[in-house]
Amino acid sequence: DKPIVDKLDVASQAILWIAVSSRGDYARLVHYADKVAKERLQSIRGVGMIQTGGLREREIRVWVDPERLEARGLSPQDVVRAIRLKHVELPGGRIERLDQEFSVKIQGEYESVEELKSLVLASREGAVTRLRDVAQVIDGNEDLRTVARFNGVPTIGLGIRKQSGTNTVEVARRVKAELKEMQKTVPEGIDLQIAFDSSEFIEASMKGVQGDILFGVLLTSLIMFLFLRNVRITMISVVAIPISLIGGFVVMYALDFTVNNMTMMAMSLAVGMVIDDAIVVLENIFRHVEEGSDPMKAASEGTSEVGLAVIAATSSIAAVFIPVAFMKGVVGRFFYQFGLTVAVTIAISAVVSLTLTPMLCSRLLRHEEKHHPLYNLLERGFDWLDATYRRILSWVTRHRMVTVLIALSAFGSGIALSPLIGREFSTQDDEARFIVRFELPTGTSIYETEKRLSEVENIVFSQPEVTQAFSAIGMGGGEVNSGLMVVHLTPRRERKAHQEVLMRRLRGLLTAYKDMTSAVEYVSILGGGQRHADLEYIIQGPDVSALAKVSDRIVPVLKRLGGFVDVDTDLRITKPEVKVHIDRGLADDLGVDVRSISQDIYTLFGGVEAGKFKEGGERYDIRVRALPTDRDNPEDLYRIAVRSLGGTLVKSPNLIQIEVGQGPNVVNRYNRRRAVTIYTNLEDKPMGLALGELEKTTQEMLPKDGKWGTATTGRTRAFQETFVYMRYAMIVAILIIYMVLAAQFESFIHPFTVMLSLPLCVVGVFGLLLITGNTLNITSYIGIIMLMGIATKNAILLVDYTNTLRSRGMQKVEAVLQAGPTRFRPILMTAGSTIIAVLPVALGMSEGGESRAPMALAVVGGMFTSTFLTLLVIPVVYLLLDDFASWLRGLFRRSGAAVAAKETQS
Repeated sequence: DKPIVDKLDVASQAILWIAVSSRGDYARLVHYADKVAKERLQSIRGVGMIQTGGLREREIRVWVDPERLEARGLSPQDVVRAIRLKHVELPGGRIERLDQEFSVKIQGEYESVEELKSLVLASREGAVTRLRDVAQVIDGNEDLRTVARFNGVPTIGLGIRKQSGTNTVEVARRVKAELKEMQKTVPEGIDLQIAFDSSEFIEASMKGVQGDILFGVLLTSLIMFLFLRNVRITMISVVAIPISLIGGFVVMYALDFTVNNMTMMAMSLAVGMVIDDAIVVLENIFRHVEEGSDPMKAASEGTSEVGLAVIAATSSIAAVFIPVAFMKGVVGRFFYQFGLTVAVTIAISAVVSLTLTPMLCSRLLRHEEKHHPLYNLLERGFDWLDATYRRILSWVTRHRMVTVLIALSAFGSGIALSPLIGREFSTQDDEARFIVRFELPTGTSIYETEKRLSEVENIVFSQPEVTQAFSAIGMGGGEVNSGLMVVHLTPRRERKAHQEVLMRRLRGLLTAYKDMTSAVEYVSILGGGQRHADLEYIIQGPDVSALAKVSDRIVPVLKRLGGFVDVDTDLRITKPEVKVHIDRGLADDLGVDVRSISQDIYTLFGGVEAGKFKEGGERYDIRVRALPTDRDNPEDLYRIAVRSLGGTLVKSPNLIQIEVGQGPNVVNRYNRRRAVTIYTNLEDKPMGLALGELEKTTQEMLPKDGKWGTATTGRTRAFQETFVYMRYAMIVAILIIYMVLAAQFESFIHPFTVMLSLPLCVVGVFGLLLITGNTLNITSYIGIIMLMGIATKNAILLVDYTNTLRSRGMQKVEAVLQAGPTRFRPILMTAGSTIIAVLPVALGMSEGGESRAPMALAVVGGMFTSTFLTLLVIPVVYLLLDDFASWLRGLFRRSGAAVAAKETQS
């Protein structure tokens, strides 16, 4: 076949599979599925193309008998040539005259299969040989090379692929609406059912994250009420949440973003952060009102006092996500919308806190002499916390080195925990669906594979959690000795076991078949090929046999290591093949060319399209091939008679010798070198650890002659690229934060003070991830990067107010001891709102929550430890760095004075 060059698009996979089945005639089913249903579905807006599975199109099959051909002095090519010359319809031009024009249409095709049987192949000495004399002409279907079944019933699968850039959910809804209309006119006996719908999990996941957002808003409002103990004041702060989120949606619409997992995850994280700026402003204004200031004056002065801190904190958070938005690679495409959504929403919240919040405070805040009992009860608790914090802060400022050592110990503990946490690309969601793959020995017929498929289906349907399954053999041009099943389970909330438990159970049951390799894996969009294994590792070598030897040594080692399951390769050198050797000398002597031999063999054993048959406005292939009983044995190759250049027939035993052996099933190349890919799924083993063990094993097995190479692909390659890009994003984010803070504080020292709060997050992040059994992956990494902006916010509040007090004439120690308690409560409020807002996400109870939970857990753990340590460590670091800066300035002054004295003396 001609080469097909295609662009890999992870969004080009079928979003829907529709099973078309029938209790009647297969030809009727094929016509409806291919000519009616497929055509209607292709016309739907947003549908790119329709992929078929299990479809055997109508075909006029000319099955010739080699012995009859030889007896009448004909070769296979004579049959093909006769059909092409005598069954053809060509344009005849036109007849023109002054007043009229006629088109000439030559009716050169036979109008029925019965008429085609009478086609004359040869006429010699009055004896006419017709097609029916040497062949069976059958109106049938293509060879059985693909099978599709839905819940065990033979079916024709129609896979809906959406156009590039279109929305999956919207296209799926249009297709399902069209299916409802088609159900009204579907012929009796034909059923249309949805066998697979990728939009279901997307919609469920979106509902889940929307529920997380709503729950987060409610929890945030509750914690604000507990701190503020006033409904009116609480509403002033909470109103920033819907305004900021709505503003974020407006910008999303302007940027043509969609409501997807990334943008909704950004919104769920923003819930706790958009209120932070309003809290800081509100608390400061409220403090002035409680001290007796007029609400209008308090709003003006309170906002101006913290305005710089709010801008600095917001700028640092927004700046963190700019590098994330422009990450490279496949993951960069996902996080582009995430990063910009968070940055824009946070920026809007800052505008709201500096405009709407002060206005509402000036109108609604009032100094109250008496408060309700709940207010007084909670106030006593907060006063006790304030007093306790004052005592501890006073102690740490007097014991600065001890405090620094405690901070270093906490940081060191976090670093020590890091190697204990696994690394992987992403956490797998319980989508209530997975894929079962199996493969029989190379060369197994499709009939035997179909029998095994039935047995595998029985095993799968024996599990009570399974609701339906779409099965296929030879899908997308695959080998007929392999098959797959897309298995659907009962909804997550309706079963006790996670789908991973069921997947492990099925792996154990399928290992009973010793002659079959099988794999049970998650549905993925990053596989990039037929397989979607957790690890995909490529080995490049000099030739196929050497690659097979190396891979056959590596596979058993991986199985013994533990944690590696479904270990397999894409190379088989056991495919039965028949090599035909041509005696060139004898062929030349007999006047037979190699092309004639090759064409006759391919015609009889492969089948040649000799023409088209037209009926009902459709055209079908006419394929010439030998009878099935004349091509089921390698020795049948000796029954061919080839026409020589002189016109005589020469029997093939005089021209060829056959050799039955084995060969590779496919020839794979990677970067133009022969290659084999090792596939393996993982159980209780992080991807980072597994990849390290696989690389070590491979390097030990590979010859050291310089002819070998390795590479990764699929999820494995995405995993490696992602962590590299994440590190770059983190470094760039740190630099941006420093530059933003340096500009805001107009100092090179104070940004260091603020940014030293970043290491204080480490112990909380790694500790909570380790306790909950989570890993470092793309979402937890995003949580860590986000912490870099959030954690600095608390430090900014302390440093900014300390500088404000010092500008009013306070000594630095006195300023630190007053700034800490003054900012203690707003820091607790902002930290509490951030933690409580992402708590629903951290619990991972909603659909798709498993992949979002690590990010929220990283935020919760990091915020908990960084808030506690920031309140104690940052004031001490501020004093130490200020002392260092004073010493440095004094040193420069003394050096300058010494230089000036020398110049004076000279």
